[in-house]
Amino acid sequence: MNMHVATNTPAGRMTVLAASLAGLLASLSAPAFADPADVVISQYYGGAGSGGAAWNKDFVELFNRSGAPVTMNGWSVQYQSAAGTTWQAIALPNTTLQPGQYFLVTAQTAAIGADVGTGDASGGLALSATTGKVALASVARAMSTPEGEAVIDMVGFGTANRFETSVAPAPSVINSIQRANLGCQDNDNNGLDFASAPVAGPRRASSPLNVCSNGPVVYPIVLNCPAGVQAEFGRGATAALSASDRDSIVSSAVISAGARAGISLDGFIPASGIGASASATLAIDASLAAGTYPLTITFANNDGQSNSCNVAVSVAGQLSIPQIQGPNAKSAYNNTVQTTQGVVTHKVGSGYFLQDQNGDGDPATSDGIFVFSNNTGVNVGDLVRITGTVTEYTPTGAARSYTEFKDLTASTKIGSGYSIAPTNIELPTDLARVEGMLVRFTTPLTVNGNAYLGERGELTLSNGRREIPTNRYVPGSPEARELAAANAANLVVLDDNIFTTPSTIPYLAADGTVRSGDTVTDLTGVIDFGAMGGGGAAFKLQPTLAPTFSRTNERPVAPTLAAGNVKVASANVLNFFTTFTNGGDADGRTGQGCTVGGTTRASNCRGADNMAEYVRQRDKIVESLSAVNADVVGLMEIQNNGDTAASYLVAALNAKMGAGTYAVVPKPATTGTDAIRVAMIYKPGAVSLAGAALSDGDAINNRPPMAQTFKAANGAKFSLVVNHLKSKGSCGGGAGNTDSGDGQGCWNATRVEQAARLRDYFLPLVAGSANDSDILVVGDMNAYGHEDPIRLLNAAGYVNEIERFVRPYGIPYSYVFGAESGYLDHALASTSLSAQVAGVVEFHNNADEPEAIDYNLESGGDDPYVKNAYRASDHDPVVVSLNLAPTYADVTASVALAKSSLVLNRVTGKYSGTVTVKNTSGVAITGPLHLVLGGLPSGVALDNKSGVVEGAPYITLANTTLAPGASVTVTTTFTNPSKVSIGYNAKLLSGTF
Repeated sequence: MNMHVATNTPAGRMTVLAASLAGLLASLSAPAFADPADVVISQYYGGAGSGGAAWNKDFVELFNRSGAPVTMNGWSVQYQSAAGTTWQAIALPNTTLQPGQYFLVTAQTAAIGADVGTGDASGGLALSATTGKVALASVARAMSTPEGEAVIDMVGFGTANRFETSVAPAPSVINSIQRANLGCQDNDNNGLDFASAPVAGPRRASSPLNVCSNGPVVYPIVLNCPAGVQAEFGRGATAALSASDRDSIVSSAVISAGARAGISLDGFIPASGIGASASATLAIDASLAAGTYPLTITFANNDGQSNSCNVAVSVAGQLSIPQIQGPNAKSAYNNTVQTTQGVVTHKVGSGYFLQDQNGDGDPATSDGIFVFSNNTGVNVGDLVRITGTVTEYTPTGAARSYTEFKDLTASTKIGSGYSIAPTNIELPTDLARVEGMLVRFTTPLTVNGNAYLGERGELTLSNGRREIPTNRYVPGSPEARELAAANAANLVVLDDNIFTTPSTIPYLAADGTVRSGDTVTDLTGVIDFGAMGGGGAAFKLQPTLAPTFSRTNERPVAPTLAAGNVKVASANVLNFFTTFTNGGDADGRTGQGCTVGGTTRASNCRGADNMAEYVRQRDKIVESLSAVNADVVGLMEIQNNGDTAASYLVAALNAKMGAGTYAVVPKPATTGTDAIRVAMIYKPGAVSLAGAALSDGDAINNRPPMAQTFKAANGAKFSLVVNHLKSKGSCGGGAGNTDSGDGQGCWNATRVEQAARLRDYFLPLVAGSANDSDILVVGDMNAYGHEDPIRLLNAAGYVNEIERFVRPYGIPYSYVFGAESGYLDHALASTSLSAQVAGVVEFHNNADEPEAIDYNLESGGDDPYVKNAYRASDHDPVVVSLNLAPTYADVTASVALAKSSLVLNRVTGKYSGTVTVKNTSGVAITGPLHLVLGGLPSGVALDNKSGVVEGAPYITLANTTLAPGASVTVTTTFTNPSKVSIGYNAKLLSGTF
């Protein structure tokens, strides 16, 4: 049995795998297989798809070296990488091989190299050109390791870790490895049985039989021919050919097919002896017209044998760049060698741009093209002639290709000092018609995206601001699809002429930013096409003149909105964690972690990597929230570690704004299983807590919504509900949660279910608990303005205050994604509260700013961080001004107030008096009624007060109703240790506090 499998293991040490194989091999004695094998691997080639490949398909050639037919029913050819342990299989058909019959199994196919033809069996495996393992197996499935009885024959080559006795030599893109004696030799020793040489054949079932015997072996003529020869009209070309025969003398060579004037086989030198090489030169005359000429070259020996090779001769004529580009999406000359000429308009790291001097005047055909080549010695303004291969380059993730030249065989400078006038264009337009050309945008372009400015030196530009379609229209509607199509046509990426991370971040203004919404005018450069940040590909402009930006979207200092009596904000703080990804925390401890579900580890943390980043992040958030200066703030993406992270943030805010300015709303009973949660902070000087916080720990909410009822200074109550619905990324979760293509992204069904849970359970619970219907729903809903979860809540009576207050003045947005703007952060008010909303604004301090200026410490390059409010998060805060109606009214104008003189009680030291309240209005005054004593001197206290309202003590009257003309007298008792004159201003309030 041909299974003497060895491994590259040092002497004296045997791996577990080798030991297992040795044990299996020693026990095998099945009579189904001869020793050595009847059917063997006779040839292997894996160079297809590699540069310079001689053949267009990988293949494994099998051979029946026995004297009897062999049936390969249920067999397979299997491949494994040099160091791998996993087999891949190509199942073989039920075929019987006659003695001396070959069988060809083809694998992956490529576009270059001589045609192998159709195999007797085929599969899509990609084989290695230089190193690996191939096996013939008696099973159709992929084998496991160790393989046991399944292996019929195995060949390990190159640096393979397993083989028969010794490793076979490495093949190449030209050479295969071939079993000696045309496949007849089998010493169970890959190193002795195989040699690396130009491909023989390849041979297949239809090839002549080669029955092995004990007589002399007849060796074939071995050829060394190029697969193709490229020439340029007017220049000509030559190529060397050779052949040898191990047991004969190669004595002649002729062009046996395809001969024509202008092609000759010159200088034939016969072999000097048996096994020596004969040589000849294939000459292509300069006069040969442009075209493709297939040739067959036949070598013969002194024993009457012959062998032939096919050589494809291509002669390039000179075409204009517009002819090569053509009017279609792909060039008609793709994968052909051509000659053209033009003026160099721009150089980049991977090549240069060439443009026809005059153009063809046809707007459907571009006059420019990119040359992917070394650009040393080529300068802007040179007129050059080049010969090379026209190709269609398709970047990863691209839906189209880009015509360019590569593999230049000739480049001639004709002159210098030429210039090309840029072609004027404007967006939206089909940039394919000007690909590779020098252009000038005649209308101002607006920055729509800057997320990859630091990483790739890119800005995404459009004519005006692009709005996310579902931010304005119902998902899947004709209007949404029309806007999506318009957005796709309205885009060009401004690059920075380099294709690595820039050491200096380009395009930043003196204040350290370039904002979405800023504009650039007279932008000039060449139109490129390639991969862009975030995935996919786009047309790019490589500038030839430095772009000039205008700050048309100024940085806001603070949000400006209509005045009210309570200001509420919603702020996503982008993973504000007090525990870091390096295991440290804000208290200086090490070995800490963050919790997701029941697992706690540092890798669960999502914010700052270390203390330095934490301080930078904290300081930016403090600057942002202090600029907002809201009375109540709903927070998203804060660490789910109880109230710790929120308390650290409050401490930092109070250090800036004054002790006691903010306090944390104590967490509810359930904060979810995610590493982040929602939270709230508030100003105790502006509002007070009415009851405890609530949350909904239903299984649909891994980040439960949180609700808290607040009481304003005028007694009015409202409830704030903070949300962070399921994100749009990483599809999963079954039906409705895949990306349907309507613009709503992944997990839409889950977000709808979360919104329905809010509507049906949690919001009614909050209203009932507060005994008040005034509810404001805020937060990062991960749904744009007209997507399903928002429309569900709108239909339930929750008014979209951003559409009401922001939309009339422009595109509402709090987030920029894919260079499109929209709002994920919402303010939805119950019907009763909506009438008390004075205004809403989005504070655009974050979404418009480049990611490169955030708190992160990047390795190398610029560090444009500034301790300010900009790019504190990737979401903009939403700020709501409430003008809450008081729960009481001043009815002083309806009464007469009569104060008596104060009398001192010598025993108690107290002062007492009365105030008589008389209804003079003619109608009943309903209560509760409260007499308020304002303006008491410092140090004087009202002993019998019922409470304090608007900073003054009050006494609740026993009468809840005061009839017309009726009076009630209230006694007042004061403590006055300084014995100052007691004076006050009295007024009557009706209502509750």
